[in-house]
Amino acid sequence: MLNPLSILLLLPILQAVGDDRRNDYDVDLYRLDLKVEPQEKRISGRVGVEFVVTSESMSSLVIDIGPALKAEKAWLLDEALEKGWKGKDLKWKQEAGSLDIQLGRKAKKGERLSVAIQYSGSPRGGRFSGFHWAKTPSGKPWINTSCQGPGAQSWWPCKASFFHPEDKPDRGMLIEYTVPKGLTAVANGRLLGSKASDDGKWTTWSWRHEYPLCTYAVTLNVAPYVHKKIPLKIKGTGVDSFEYWVLPENVEKADLQFEDVPGMLAIYAKAFGPFPFPKSKFALVETNFWGMEHSTAVAYGSSYPKWLKKHGKRDPHGSRNRFYDYILIHESAHEWWGNGVSAKTWGDFWIHEGFGTYAEAVYLEGTRGRKEASRWFRTIRGMAMGPNARLFRGENVNSGQAYAGVIYYKGAWVLNTLRTYVDDDKVWWKTIRDFNMAFRYKNANTADFQAILEKNSGKKWKRFFDQWIYQKGVPKLTGTIQATKKALVIDIENNTRAGRVYHVPLDLTWIEGGKEKKLRLWLEPGQTKKSIPTQKMPKDIQLPTLNHILCGRRIKIS
Repeated sequence: MLNPLSILLLLPILQAVGDDRRNDYDVDLYRLDLKVEPQEKRISGRVGVEFVVTSESMSSLVIDIGPALKAEKAWLLDEALEKGWKGKDLKWKQEAGSLDIQLGRKAKKGERLSVAIQYSGSPRGGRFSGFHWAKTPSGKPWINTSCQGPGAQSWWPCKASFFHPEDKPDRGMLIEYTVPKGLTAVANGRLLGSKASDDGKWTTWSWRHEYPLCTYAVTLNVAPYVHKKIPLKIKGTGVDSFEYWVLPENVEKADLQFEDVPGMLAIYAKAFGPFPFPKSKFALVETNFWGMEHSTAVAYGSSYPKWLKKHGKRDPHGSRNRFYDYILIHESAHEWWGNGVSAKTWGDFWIHEGFGTYAEAVYLEGTRGRKEASRWFRTIRGMAMGPNARLFRGENVNSGQAYAGVIYYKGAWVLNTLRTYVDDDKVWWKTIRDFNMAFRYKNANTADFQAILEKNSGKKWKRFFDQWIYQKGVPKLTGTIQATKKALVIDIENNTRAGRVYHVPLDLTWIEGGKEKKLRLWLEPGQTKKSIPTQKMPKDIQLPTLNHILCGRRIKIS
């Protein structure tokens, strides 16, 4: 999702955890058929939910539904969801935020059922979040969704990942969008085809996404799009082409900007594993808001900075596009982090946004080297230094409660810090890739990442994760390093105020008798006083990795 400095999320009313009957079932497949009426700003259609009962017995299906939507009918399907919509009517009741559908009997654990819901509504959105009814510069309808903030239930009834990120539909989504003639409807997955209505006034676009995904990553995009499919000649990415849908006015801009896509995909594939969704597509879709990580249809509403630079025009997002096209690089990274691997609970939201932000540094390192990536880290350092900032967002929290800037900035910085602690890039990159591949299409937590690192490094990392993920703040180092005739004298305070306890590696290099010397010294919590004997007076004392560790520091070298 977008950087929190750039957007204002519209958070919904929070639901209590309590006795949650949404835990009674596990979703296997969703089917979403919608008619989109731009003039009326209205959607109508049906949602099918195929699920497996996980409790000992279950007599009703509880589904999330937003206040802008009205349920009209519910029924139990006679056959598998892919085969049709026939079935028996069920009793139901819509209450604040939920739809309670009576199954008419007690279903037993392990049973597979399919329920359909007919509904309609006029969902709305703000500047960033929600359902967007807009028009293109030429006055044509331009409709997009962006619902991680308010939750997917704001525009389609579902077991929303806003509350239950762990329940991604195992077999993905079937999607059909019917829109006025002359408009294209782009969704997740691969295009199965399009069909005109008998009266020629409407076109139905059918899509199939065969992979698990968070419900907030489901998308609807409607406009008079121009579609391009570009062959990809770089091997190892996991795809042989990429696609984009853009407004007719911006084709030239997109052609130039998206020249960066092949290199980006190659870097991410090398670091994290091949593109996770090859049976669907890697695609960018121009939107009327800034951007969002919709799976296989990444929302791109940025300024086309390469085109602006080429033509000497001001970039309204210039500060964010200083190093690269922020939306392109960050939102595409979510195909691996957030879409490919999702958090088990929102306490570990940083697995989406911290890894997604770290991927920006991975891209920079892959295109311009580690030095440039380090320069980028310095630009976000201040936003990761909050004294009460903690990466783990707590137990039993929903997406709105867990969301904060810390999961982006401190998340990325903690990964950069951990790489320094590991001090072995072969182990580091193997761990990052192994983590993504091991939990691809699944849900993971911090402990899962820790376990893979411990396996690959042969070392225990509990102390690091306890301190850097679950503890607030960052270490603050003050003191001196002094060269004498035959010693390096270290006197550094590792601040433990507010109960913070960090162990920090201090890598030192110096020249002694014309030869370079190296030493890793661990700074314990509190005061570290140490004299390191030398044969001759040390010269050119450096701290080469301290700028790769998230900490406050005032260390004088003399």
